[in-house]
Amino acid sequence: MLWKKALKFRIATPAVVGISAMTMFSLTASAADLVCRGTIQRANADNIVFTVPWSPNTGFEQEVEFRNERTGAGISRSSRLRFDRPNDQGQRIYRGDVAGMASVTLINLSGFVQPPPGSQISVNLDGQWGRGTCSNR
Repeated sequence: MLWKKALKFRIATPAVVGISAMTMFSLTASAADLVCRGTIQRANADNIVFTVPWSPNTGFEQEVEFRNERTGAGISRSSRLRFDRPNDQGQRIYRGDVAGMASVTLINLSGFVQPPPGSQISVNLDGQWGRGTCSNR
């Protein structure tokens, strides 16, 4: 009779493990990726729109994509942003550059490591600031 209990356990175990793995992956996927989009307003030139993803694995430590708002043409892509420090308000600051020349700064205005959908960021491209909003992908 003892072998029947062992057999039942072996048959049930993969299903239990499979269900828990599926639950874990579905929770990770649902609480996951955001994309933040915004605009850098410029008085004497075309505005610049930016896009930066956020994920639970890397946070904002990713590349920022910059495009011409009027034409949609890609202007540049930043280096991978790196966490610098929190500012005096506890907002996380990330820094990078474009081709080693123009500085890029991102400030997560939400105050949370994982920004909720609807939260805002500020992005600076070489001294020009813009505001963006994060949403689910």
